Amino acid sequence: MTRLLLLFVGILAVAAAAAWLADHPGNVTIDFQGMRFYTSFAALTGLAATLMAFAALTIWLYGWLKRDMPFFGSNSVIKRQGRGLKMLNQSLVALSAGDHKLAAKLVEQAEVLLPPQPMVHLIAAEAASRAGDYARAAKRYQALEASDDGRFLGLRGLVGEAQRLGRESEALHLARTAFQENRKSPWVLKTLFSLEVAAGNWAEATTALDKVAKEKLMNDSRVKKHRGALAFAEATEANLKGDAATAKKGFKRVLSLRPDFAPATAALVKLEMASGNKKRATKLIEDAWATHPHPTLARVFKELDAAESATDWLKRVSTLTARKPDDSQSMLLLTDALMDARQYDAAKPVLEKLIKIAPTRAAWQYRLALAHALGENPDPIESALNHAEEGEGWLCEPCGHTPHAWSPLCPNCGGFDTVDWHARTGHAGPRKSYTAEQTISLLASSGSDTEPMGRDTHARD
Repeated sequence: MTRLLLLFVGILAVAAAAAWLADHPGNVTIDFQGMRFYTSFAALTGLAATLMAFAALTIWLYGWLKRDMPFFGSNSVIKRQGRGLKMLNQSLVALSAGDHKLAAKLVEQAEVLLPPQPMVHLIAAEAASRAGDYARAAKRYQALEASDDGRFLGLRGLVGEAQRLGRESEALHLARTAFQENRKSPWVLKTLFSLEVAAGNWAEATTALDKVAKEKLMNDSRVKKHRGALAFAEATEANLKGDAATAKKGFKRVLSLRPDFAPATAALVKLEMASGNKKRATKLIEDAWATHPHPTLARVFKELDAAESATDWLKRVSTLTARKPDDSQSMLLLTDALMDARQYDAAKPVLEKLIKIAPTRAAWQYRLALAHALGENPDPIESALNHAEEGEGWLCEPCGHTPHAWSPLCPNCGGFDTVDWHARTGHAGPRKSYTAEQTISLLASSGSDTEPMGRDTHARD
């Protein structure tokens, strides 16, 4: 309303001025270069106003052309880049939609219109990778790595290419360089850790794990577990080199991190035995068995006195298993010792109890050996054995591999610290149905870590 009022007032003022000049035109004489011009003051005022309006219109038109028209000046560059950005966005959409051919075509067109920038190389590299043109992708990553803004992205791409080609040492070198560029990137920390592990650089891997833990990229329990695995690998390496003192210190550190880790206890027991400290070795096994019985511990316990009689072996086993008598591993070990001592009648109730709580393959193998020893009918026991569960053993959860012993890297998939002691539920064959009488009959008559310790002589007796 105010603007309209002001416009109306302005028009009235101009009209009034024009009317006044029309009533009082006046006379103006101009002498210039020997020439004389006669005009009225009103005409001269009108000419001046017209010239001023024309000058203002010219200035406005120049500004409009420079700002809004793509004919000259910086505006042509702006429009060119706008087209390039539009194509770049379209290439990203095409890539997300799975059309890598269209994405590659659009990004190449955008590259002509745009100044050098990381996004162009990144999209082009991804499109080339999806098309299987890894050589072109590598060139794009190299171009990224050479730029200031895209150096880290280029290094990440080159690490991936090196890993794909199996060039682990090259990938490790690039990952270390990427770490220097960005010391807090979750990707670089996790990748550096995995590559150091794969290379067997246990000390460097521990340092990388510390940084991963500091950045809260892994929960505390998993970090502690991995530290124990790295300490075990480092201690084992020292032991192989003959550095018993360092190895012993390392295995003790493992047990401080993972108290129930039987391989570390077994390794420490062997070191104590090698140094002649049998008493200390025995105590280590007894303390470990009291908290977490394990076949590895049973095997090294047997090695403490391999030349002893079956009776003496039974006495030692009875003392050991009394620390945790209801555990399935305790019952397996006690059964083994009773069978060795040929105390079959004493072994039978232990086996019956074991089969009720853990009807594993190992338990049924002992039961079959006992049946042969006592002259019982082995047929129903063999049927149960063929369909028994595998029981506890080492298992890599990611790939399902079941190695005979623990190792820091899974022998099948190469995963780090993925092998753990688990209850395995696999069967030797499909289960079959039993009658009630057969079930009652089965229960009533009833070098690897996963195999029983019993000897073949049981079955032959």
